[in-house]
Amino acid sequence: MEEEGRVGSAIETLSEQIRQIRQRSGLTLEEISGQIKIKKSHLEKIESGDMTFLPPVYVFAFLKEYASALGIDNEALIEQCRDEFSIPTEEQVLRQLPKQPDTLSMFIPPQGFKGMLLNLQDAVPVQVLIGGGIAFILVILLLLAIFFNRGQESAETPAAVEKTPVETVVEKPAPPAIVDTTPSDTLGAAAMADESTLAVKQQAWAKDISFLPKDPASPLSRVLVVRIVNDLTWVKVIADNGEIVYPGGQFKKDEVLRYEAKKKFWVNIGRPSNVELYVNGERVPPFTKRTIMLNEE
Repeated sequence: MEEEGRVGSAIETLSEQIRQIRQRSGLTLEEISGQIKIKKSHLEKIESGDMTFLPPVYVFAFLKEYASALGIDNEALIEQCRDEFSIPTEEQVLRQLPKQPDTLSMFIPPQGFKGMLLNLQDAVPVQVLIGGGIAFILVILLLLAIFFNRGQESAETPAAVEKTPVETVVEKPAPPAIVDTTPSDTLGAAAMADESTLAVKQQAWAKDISFLPKDPASPLSRVLVVRIVNDLTWVKVIADNGEIVYPGGQFKKDEVLRYEAKKKFWVNIGRPSNVELYVNGERVPPFTKRTIMLNEE
């Protein structure tokens, strides 16, 4: 009675040849395993004649690969092993396939949209159809992107501008509008007179606001007051070409902001209609651009 796990004689013969040739060659199982990428444990079972560790088709493939790696070129013995594993050859598989009928059945082409697609596929190469489909999708996506961008630009509100990062507004401002704030005779007299004589000081909100330099000797002779008169808005001010950079932010209705400069202010307002500007107590004319420059001539 054969030992359990061992099968036909051809397999035993080949596994014994493999073991003897490997040992005579001085090769270890680790070396063979690394060479043919089969686990060492599988090689050990093959050499011992135990062919039940995997399904027969895998065991036969490993057995054949192991024999080939050791230079065993006995096709007849290998084919006997195939028969003992009951693994059919390619010719046997082909013989088992059903034969094609001698007569062709009449083909009725599909009707409607499906038939149109099949006719189109027959007339145009598949690669062309795929390429055309991809190009069509890209065109649709491009049109959607253009439409979305235009809609976003037309729907942009000052509130969206206010959410722009501070650095973007400061570092890349839009070309500023130059607002003439040259002190008029009235403003010059007001600057020289007591601050209580300024017309704006008659308004309740301005009573505690300083519209003129607190120190007449200070080089910061220009005072900008920004009053938020409606809702909220973004405000950012830079004095004298960056010598003083005031922190920007969003401010609510009735908040009053005060800035000082030597000669000029760069002002960025998210919603110009929501603010009033005063330079040394004199009201700056209303403006619509979000970025303006207040210069001293």
